[in-house]
Amino acid sequence: MQSTTTAKRWFFPVFNAFIGLILGGLTGYYLRLLWPCMGLGLVFGLLVGTLVEWLTGLGGAHHFLYRRRALLAAILEIIVIIFVVAPYAFAYLQLRPQPRTICCVTPLDYGAAAYEEVHIPTTDGITLAGWYVPPSETPGAVIIILHGSGGDRRGCEWHARQFIAAGYGILLYDQRALGESGGTTQSYGWLDGADLLDAAGWLAARSDVDASRIGAVGLSGGGNISLNAAHLNPDKIAAYWLDGVWAQRIPDFPRSKNISEQFATMINGIILKMAEIQVGRSAPPPFSEILPQLKNVPIVLVAAELDDFEVRVNRQYAEILPPNIESWIIPDAYHVGGPLIIPQEYSQKMLGFFSASFEK
Repeated sequence: MQSTTTAKRWFFPVFNAFIGLILGGLTGYYLRLLWPCMGLGLVFGLLVGTLVEWLTGLGGAHHFLYRRRALLAAILEIIVIIFVVAPYAFAYLQLRPQPRTICCVTPLDYGAAAYEEVHIPTTDGITLAGWYVPPSETPGAVIIILHGSGGDRRGCEWHARQFIAAGYGILLYDQRALGESGGTTQSYGWLDGADLLDAAGWLAARSDVDASRIGAVGLSGGGNISLNAAHLNPDKIAAYWLDGVWAQRIPDFPRSKNISEQFATMINGIILKMAEIQVGRSAPPPFSEILPQLKNVPIVLVAAELDDFEVRVNRQYAEILPPNIESWIIPDAYHVGGPLIIPQEYSQKMLGFFSASFEK
């Protein structure tokens, strides 16, 4: 009789372990970690099932709860999935390497007369793969153009064309763990700021580059990287044009309008903590702390009016900017969409900014 009772008490933990196995398999399929996630799901389901079975079977007073142990297990598992599993999985998907071959286009297609395939070593031992187009006069000004998160150097074509046509040299490279560059993880731009400074140092060592006229254009996540570089060393790059900068840490987030935004901000805070675990370091300071400290380097922050989060973040930044940093919000544009809406004005303003900055 005792063995029969024991077998019945193990039925729910084993059943819940089977459910955990399935959920772990679904998660692992999308994370490309099928077997590890299935194993974790199995163990997690067994532990939750055992805990609930024990808690709800302590005595007669818990008979009502015992009959609803599946519901209690589901509630516990949903809480863990929302506040632990999903944030970790979201961060993992955004940070995993995305190597790809760069083919079928070169700077020659952007109007360059010549270019070099380059491989730039970083301080922490990875190699950045990219293209270098020399300036039309030497030593001349060179602009480093940084693509957005998850992309590669080919995402900078429009901006590259503007600078090549104006006689600037350009450097385009795949950020770490993307394209043909090395690296085992992306980093939300936390590690990439140092990479940008290494790229600027590589340029400064060339005889055809005027080290005092090295600028940077950061698009979307490339803008975040650029601000981190300026925070690490505000003197190595002479001027920054940053289009689509978002938030780096929770203090940068816009003031919540409602409960749903408060919840989303809380979840983003958890995601950032999960990212710190995966990257292996803490996030740099929030941009709301970094920007007021950058009092000497010329910077333009470009934002798109139709991107609600972006424009709200940048309007908060505009309240704390020192005089050397300009905020430009483009009407009727989505994220980094200014060149589509006002290409001529955008190009003239960007080129004029670097021309004026390099003359100082």
